[in-house]
Amino acid sequence: MNRKIILYTKAFSDLGTFMDLIVLNVVMYAATGSTLWLAATMAVRTLGGVLSSLFSGVFADRYDRRKIMIYTDIFRAIIILLLIPFPNPTMILLVAFFIGLSSTFFMVSFNSEVPQIFGQDKVLETNALISRLTSIALVAGFIGAGVITDFLGYKITLFIDAATYVLSAAVLVKVKWNTSTSTKKAALTSGVKEKLKSVITDLKEVYTYIMVAPMLLMVNIVFLIGAFAGSSHNLGIPLLAEDIDATRQGFYYGMIWGVWGIGSVTATMILPRIKWLRSGRLYYGCFITAILMSTGFIIFLSNLNPWIIFPFAFLTGVFDAGFTTLHATILQKTDNHIRGRIFGVGMLLKSLGFALGFIVAPILLEAFTLPKMVWILHGTLITTTIIIFYITISSKLKPKTMPHIKQGV
Repeated sequence: MNRKIILYTKAFSDLGTFMDLIVLNVVMYAATGSTLWLAATMAVRTLGGVLSSLFSGVFADRYDRRKIMIYTDIFRAIIILLLIPFPNPTMILLVAFFIGLSSTFFMVSFNSEVPQIFGQDKVLETNALISRLTSIALVAGFIGAGVITDFLGYKITLFIDAATYVLSAAVLVKVKWNTSTSTKKAALTSGVKEKLKSVITDLKEVYTYIMVAPMLLMVNIVFLIGAFAGSSHNLGIPLLAEDIDATRQGFYYGMIWGVWGIGSVTATMILPRIKWLRSGRLYYGCFITAILMSTGFIIFLSNLNPWIIFPFAFLTGVFDAGFTTLHATILQKTDNHIRGRIFGVGMLLKSLGFALGFIVAPILLEAFTLPKMVWILHGTLITTTIIIFYITISSKLKPKTMPHIKQGV
């Protein structure tokens, strides 16, 4: 079996995710004309991610990760199609919630399984390819959703969106590999009290693991603040697109993210060739790319000139892909028996950061302009990362090999 087909399958799933991100926001904004409803759509999607991240890592460590991916793809296809007969704000919010819930399950299971499929020694190269395919899916999804919605309407976009999930699930049904289901699976068949105790034990194990790896803790703090800052550009880009041309908001919305995605593709071609990133420097690379990513978002979201917006959107995509790829690579170097829960914690931090951001961003937007809102949130990430970078250097923290903690029983 050509194992790379698994990565292409995941890219199809990503294509659907990026398409529904555009179309849900465009349909909601067109239906209500309210930035609060738009923020609510993003917030409930994030809320779904928060809830599922509490236990998706436990499921990924105990159940067949391949089957989890198949079920979530089918589920997403079904709920997306519900918007065709019921395109009202309430249904959009429900769909956004369940998309966030199921997408987290898919991503945690997939990321946890990568080292098992391709080997620990190839995680950086594999993650670079994953990021490249994800970025290509992003470009196709965002530009495609923007153009199709603009010319053919949102219903056609939704149908194509659902079809990508079905195709992904169909391929996963056919393709098999040696999955790594934990021997602790039997615990889930016991009573509710035992399940709760088991989940608490799992979370304590993750906490212990992270606390004995200070650099892993530092990176996750940056990741949390990065998600918080990310709410500003997720909310800001559709508003920027409307400011450029209110009659073609969907088109410019998709194009901005599409150019950003092209930058992401470029980054994934460069990252595996940078020898400096080997070993412990992965952590420092993660910090540097986070700072440059936020700087890029600040610059292009503070302008209305496409000649400034598109070049900096491209550069921002380069550094954003660098940040996410290096972060995933760091997490994938953890032990297999706990890796699913580590990724679950990562998704929880991302979801919590987004949730907090989607509370703060609309409030700031009401009080200030769009550029100032972006400056405040992404400025927080830049400041935090610089402080953490200084602490790691001045304290002489060394990125050690991930700790090996005995698996609980």
